Amino acid sequence: MIMITGHGDVSMAVRCLKAGAYDFVEKPFEDDVLLASVARAVEKAALRRESEELRRRLVLLAPEDDGRFSMIGRSRLMQDVYEQIETAARSSAPVLITGETGAGKELVARAVHSRSARSTGNFIALNAGAIPEAMMESELFGHVKGAFTGADAARDGKLATASGGTLFLDEVECLSLRAQVQLLRVLEDGLITPLGMDEPRKVDVRLLSASKVNLVEHVRHGEMRDDFYHRIAVLSINVPPLRERMEDLPLLVSHFMRTSAMRTGIPVPQLPDGALGEMFRHSWPGNVRELKNAVERMVITSSGGVAGAFRKDVDFDTARLLSLPAAPGRLRDEMEKTERRVIETALRQYKGVVNTACEALGISRRALYERMRKYGLDKEDFKG
Repeated sequence: MIMITGHGDVSMAVRCLKAGAYDFVEKPFEDDVLLASVARAVEKAALRRESEELRRRLVLLAPEDDGRFSMIGRSRLMQDVYEQIETAARSSAPVLITGETGAGKELVARAVHSRSARSTGNFIALNAGAIPEAMMESELFGHVKGAFTGADAARDGKLATASGGTLFLDEVECLSLRAQVQLLRVLEDGLITPLGMDEPRKVDVRLLSASKVNLVEHVRHGEMRDDFYHRIAVLSINVPPLRERMEDLPLLVSHFMRTSAMRTGIPVPQLPDGALGEMFRHSWPGNVRELKNAVERMVITSSGGVAGAFRKDVDFDTARLLSLPAAPGRLRDEMEKTERRVIETALRQYKGVVNTACEALGISRRALYERMRKYGLDKEDFKG
């Protein structure tokens, strides 16, 4: 309510505001003043309704109503993901799971495994990007005692450990061409040969791979074998970024408020006014993982039964793709070639849409435009 009067004074204004009026406007007034007051009142009312709805969900909504397979989301995009999980679970074919960092690719992989006939077997996760190339063969295939310096005991590799179950290979784009050939053979005949062993061993493994990049571009640039790509991508599931399913945001916030409060050992706090609106306006480059961190931070900093203020993660907008050497030389030339190729790939993938490309690259619009000018790239060339 906005109180308008031609006979007001300070004491009357105070009484009106205490009685519940949003604002107090004295006659005569400028139209712009009243319109601005009305706009602020409408925005505040909308934010209050959003906060009340979320608070209602925190109290009343059962966790199982929020989604499926330990995943949160009711949006059409997530319903599509759930259907694809069910389809993949009925098969034993390799699956390629794509999506941005933090979108939930491993959750999808675990859901496929848990719904499949292999659910009683092991689910073994391996991040290819975290394993040095020299150790990848031993990590995947295992080794016998004395196979190499430091091999003081025999050790099963991840493929043997996952036999009868599922191997989840994250950041599959980081596999060397040699490792791709070796893994392709396993997918074809189910045989592995640990380092230092002459006789192959039979394994029964389902491979679920994941990547945050466009693997087709990796194939085109010779960084991934064509036959390997087609073998790991018999089925595919794309996990949408959070910014494309913002209708799931209240569900996710509600879920993370509950779990964070339980972990912290406090009652579930109320969401502060305006916080949900700020969250809806954020682009969430770190996806669900970033949201989880933000909500946990709010719960930890809660006071008087109200969660702390919403704060974004550290802003990397000013970051550059690569830190180039100051002096000209071969290293700088090669790094510039790599940087240009990464930018071209992003622009091609998102059809010249700079906003989406810069979010995928993790840099600001200005940083991307600077690089595009440097390399003579025009967004119009990537449309269509």
